[in-house]
Amino acid sequence: MSDMDEEPVTGAEQKAPAIMGHAWFASYLFSNVSSGLTSPLLPLFVVIYLHASVIDVGTISSIASAASVPALIFWGNLSDSIGKRKIFLLIGFFGSFLSLLLILIVNTLGMYALTLIIFQILAMASTPVATLLILESTVEKRWPNVMSNFNTVSYIGLVAGLAIGTLMLNLYGNRNSHFLPELYVISAFIYLLAGVSAWVLLPEPKKRIPRYSPKLSKTFSIRTVERVRYFPSNVIHTMSVKRVGKKLARRTKVYIFYTCFLMFGFQLFFIPFPVFMLNVLHASETEVFIMYLLNNVASAVAFRISGRTINRLGVSKSLSVALFSRVGILGFSTFLAVLLIGFQFSIPLAILSYTLMGFFWSFISISWVTSISKLAIPENRGKAIGYYNSFLGIGQIGSGVVSGYVAYSFGYGIEFLLASLAVLIGGIMLVRFQLKMNDMIVADDVKKTKLPSY
Repeated sequence: MSDMDEEPVTGAEQKAPAIMGHAWFASYLFSNVSSGLTSPLLPLFVVIYLHASVIDVGTISSIASAASVPALIFWGNLSDSIGKRKIFLLIGFFGSFLSLLLILIVNTLGMYALTLIIFQILAMASTPVATLLILESTVEKRWPNVMSNFNTVSYIGLVAGLAIGTLMLNLYGNRNSHFLPELYVISAFIYLLAGVSAWVLLPEPKKRIPRYSPKLSKTFSIRTVERVRYFPSNVIHTMSVKRVGKKLARRTKVYIFYTCFLMFGFQLFFIPFPVFMLNVLHASETEVFIMYLLNNVASAVAFRISGRTINRLGVSKSLSVALFSRVGILGFSTFLAVLLIGFQFSIPLAILSYTLMGFFWSFISISWVTSISKLAIPENRGKAIGYYNSFLGIGQIGSGVVSGYVAYSFGYGIEFLLASLAVLIGGIMLVRFQLKMNDMIVADDVKKTKLPSY
């Protein structure tokens, strides 16, 4: 597609899509409410409703992640191939509605896993086109403001969904396992509302911006939601099945590997921790929802200050503080799992640990994307971010398989200790690489520009 295809339309034609684009934000508000409502349900449903173990929580989490990664790539590439956006948003929202209704016939782990696979495949249709829809419906000079508003709407929806779930469980659901499928059904109808509002409010944009356009090289997808199974709304770049641009530089590949390894370590904590809360600390479903709610609120709050902090302290120092603060929290969680079981304040301390992990995520996520952007060849930034998005999912798939078996076989103390060691080792390797990063970029640039000898 040529640059001429990317030029905004003029006059009244330009103004109408921008206005309708803002109205369409309501549909994504609804979809994020639904996502927030369901995000803590997997461990609750597996442990309380299906009476299964932490192994099954880890396995099904991996299955859900494994379904979402290729689905995200497939839908993004298909959207680019046929040159349409809106239809994929509708597939994602209406498909989510229909797939979540299957929960009404789920009574085994296999049926639950199949339901999540179908849900993930269909829900991912809306993810890689959402941000492009907004950018293609808005003049370029307004992109920063419109994207900021879109992200704010997404945060509000996610937190609102978690708050609604917390309130409903507190009123009707604690120790009532039959209420958990009802939360999925409520979430399904909220997705239906999102689909209807998108259908009515959003026109197909008049212009097209290729996903790997130079105009998007500085438009990044920052993950504000760490659990990769629930992909954030603003993923633009995904791994492509086509050859796009030059090969990734070795330095970029190494950095992406480190982020993948660290995501593996983080998820060794996140995946089994809700089960630890339920089975060991005997927390209620409401307390688990509160834990997820505070984690996401802390991440959203930190997102507002992390950019300024990184600009002031630098990427390396900010990333070091965030990563090793997480190591300390993981170490405390190991102590909690071994020595503080039955302690009067063990549940509040566990919730605090989970909340602080969320706070430091924004610093880590922004630092990672900023560093990958610097490491990548300018025309390959989109491709690098696409591989980064996909490999974070691969990190979670691996941790889901490992975490359940370790927690079940050796206990949660060993599980959290393993997470601490993985993050410590990965953090040391990444920070050492980070400190040498600028020198690597300069050295590579010198090699490329060196004159031949005669």
